[in-house]
Amino acid sequence: MNTNFTAMPEENVSMSDGIELCKILYSRLSKVGIFPALTGGLLYKDGNRKDIDIVLYRHRQELSHFETIEFSELLEECGLYDIKTFGFVTKAKWRGLVVDLFNPETSEDLDHAYGE
Repeated sequence: MNTNFTAMPEENVSMSDGIELCKILYSRLSKVGIFPALTGGLLYKDGNRKDIDIVLYRHRQELSHFETIEFSELLEECGLYDIKTFGFVTKAKWRGLVVDLFNPETSEDLDHAYGE
């Protein structure tokens, strides 16, 4: 029996899951000047994926800066849970699915980096 392998995460996330989550996020976050943009493998690879990747961007005339951790309550209202912020990337779950939220403009300097 070969035990020298790492189990890969299930690829159970569909494009429709990503679109649905973006619509939910848009309904809450747009009111504070934040917008979701679906990205990653769901867009440019065939089949289901292991997670939903979403870039968050701001309305530049309404919001000068944001950190994802500042609106954790709104994310929870959207159904996200187990939210952990690592500066640029925020890891969460939604309906049992893995979600990665990216803030390319973050200036948050954390004591620990993602993956540590």
